[in-house]
Amino acid sequence: IKTIIQDQQVPIVDLRKLHLTYYDYEHGNQQDDFIPLAEKMVRHNPLILATPVYWYSMSAIMKTFLDRWSDLLEVRKDLGRRLVGKELYLITSYAGELPKGFEDPFSQTCNYLDMHYKGCFYFYSGSNSVLKEQNEFLAKTFASSIWHEPSCTAA
Repeated sequence: IKTIIQDQQVPIVDLRKLHLTYYDYEHGNQQDDFIPLAEKMVRHNPLILATPVYWYSMSAIMKTFLDRWSDLLEVRKDLGRRLVGKELYLITSYAGELPKGFEDPFSQTCNYLDMHYKGCFYFYSGSNSVLKEQNEFLAKTFASSIWHEPSCTAA
């Protein structure tokens, strides 16, 4: 995350430190931390989500968080409308093979909410030294796309 954010002044929210409950069709979960977080989230553009790969998918807390975006279409439509046109970037780390379809829930959520899914940076944390060496260059290129700077070139 720090490699991508660089020296940009952006707030970082650790979902593990919040009380987020699962999506509830009855909306009995409105006293948790999701709506206050969404109120902060809609004030920013771009939005950057970060999660490690767990069993070919996102972490459980990220899945819960993403599921709760449905509340922004049902309970707090005013917040959901403020997501329209926002850019969403994704950062993940993996140690094995690139997971197939990992980005689909994020890109499809963006399509549904009329947001712009801008892609994912895959940080390799395994033992393959060639892939590890590529991290820095790929991170610089990805970061430049977020901050709308000219793309970095290989040294």
